[in-house]
Parts: sequence; C-alpha cells; structure tokens
Amino acid sequence: MMKGRLHTVSVILLLCILTLMQGCSRGGSDKALRQEIESITSMKELGLVEYRVRKIIKADDQGEWYKIGDRKILLSCTAYLKAGVDLSSFSAEDISVDRSEKKITVTLPHARLLSLSIPPSEIRQEFDQVTLLRSEFSAKERNALLRQGERQIRASVPSLGILPKAEENARKFFESTFYGMGFTTVEVVFQ
Repeated sequence: MMKGRLHTVSVILLLCILTLMQGCSRGGSDKALRQEIESITSMKELGLVEYRVRKIIKADDQGEWYKIGDRKILLSCTAYLKAGVDLSSFSAEDISVDRSEKKITVTLPHARLLSLSIPPSEIRQEFDQVTLLRSEFSAKERNALLRQGERQIRASVPSLGILPKAEENARKFFESTFYGMGFTTVEVVFQ
C-alpha cells in the first residue's frame, strides 16, 4: 500500500523535474519563464523529503487501587512522513525577476509536514502481559495508544531535521531550475 504511494510521489516529482528541465532547454526566454512560473504556481504542494520513522509505544497499566494485577503492552509501528512546501497560496507575485542583473528571487512559505501515515500493515504488537484478574487491552485502548504515538512523532518533527532538509531541497530545486534558464543569481527566501 505505501509502496504505491512512494511510487506516486516519485513519479510526480519526476514529472515536475522533467517539465522544468524542458523549460530550461528553451533558452530562458520570457515565454519559457512565464510557462515555468505557471507550472510552479499550478502545483498545490512540493513534496521534497520523505522519512520513515519507527516508533515503539509501551503502556504499563497497573490499575486503580481496587484492581488486582497489572497489564503491559508493547506496540511498534512505522510511520511515513512527507515534508515539503505548501504552494496552495503561492503565486507569480512570489517570484521577482531582474532581467538586467539575471537575478530571480523566489519567496516560499517555510517547509511543513505535508503528511504522516501509519499503515495498518506496519503496526505490530510485540509484547503483552496481562495478569489473571485483568482484561486484555481492547482495540479502543490500542487505538488510543497509537494516537498517542502519532502525537509523539508529530512533536518530534522539529528534532528530526526533516523540515530544514525539505527547505534545502526546495532551494536546490529552484536554483537548478532557474540557473538552467540562464539566471546567474537565484535567491530562495523562506518566510
């Protein structure tokens, strides 16, 4: 299931790169530049980095004072994170061209997490221990633990380095595109 999604992301990125390369071969004319800008502004998002994160989720429910015994569970899951630039509000006004200086400035929003997916096939119960007088973990309790794990993964995004990497890749993407069109200075600004 995720393999198909990864393939789709790869194909979309490849098509964008081929479109931009085709524009580069047109010699950097105003018409080619307009077409490239239209191509970029028509995209809704630019997925630039995908990470795979493995998460271990554990719970140790020793129960209330009136419950005898304890319950323990250990779940593992693999999450797929995609980061990039949201281009839904990006427009031609976010691109400034100075033909005399052969300079172009692209102003982009900061990179953000575009998607987080935990496929059910990537969730495993590694361990559970329930004493005789306690009930097993219910599906509802397991789902709550997985939601907790997802929140922890989202909270860890800043420390993973995925957002700076996405911005670095966006910078490289736009630099290679516009250098190929004959610009000598390409500036990518995030705000």
